[in-house]
Amino acid sequence: MSQPRASSKRPEIAFCPFCAEGFEGRFDCPEHELTLVPIDLLANKPDRGLDQVTFFADPRLGRGATLLVATLVLFGFLAPFASSLELQASGLELAIDGAGNLWFTPGAAILLPWILWRRRSRGAMRPARAAVFGLALGGILPLVYTCRRISLLAEVHGATVDWLWGAWLMLSGLLLAALSSRGLGLSD
Repeated sequence: MSQPRASSKRPEIAFCPFCAEGFEGRFDCPEHELTLVPIDLLANKPDRGLDQVTFFADPRLGRGATLLVATLVLFGFLAPFASSLELQASGLELAIDGAGNLWFTPGAAILLPWILWRRRSRGAMRPARAAVFGLALGGILPLVYTCRRISLLAEVHGATVDWLWGAWLMLSGLLLAALSSRGLGLSD
């Protein structure tokens, strides 16, 4: 007498509707005690948002504007800042030649990527919003003070000062940092 052949049909795998784990040859989930269902009946869960970035310069989670700002401010510090008559100076030259408080502006820009280096998860970046906003204001104040001081000094000597694109680049970059600080930790 011949033995019955084993069925060539594969056993069906059913899935838990809660944890979506598959089980073979069972009717209920051993962990959640729910009736297992075929894969077709599983609810489509929307993809969860990004919770953490691994690469330092990843622009997601609202980090892109902060990285851009740091680059703009540092580039503006090295670019032509002000001119009067035949003199032209960058922010670096002004900081070296006596406007020592202007060093706070690129210092704030250097600290912005440091914040992003240390905080890479959504939860860690949300508290950093206040720090980025504070650094943006901490960079704007010495910039405005230096520009006002240079204007007053030029006025006393009867000269005029033209603010060049380096100054405007630094100012606009720091304003962008203050405005974009609300978006840190949010999905793009």
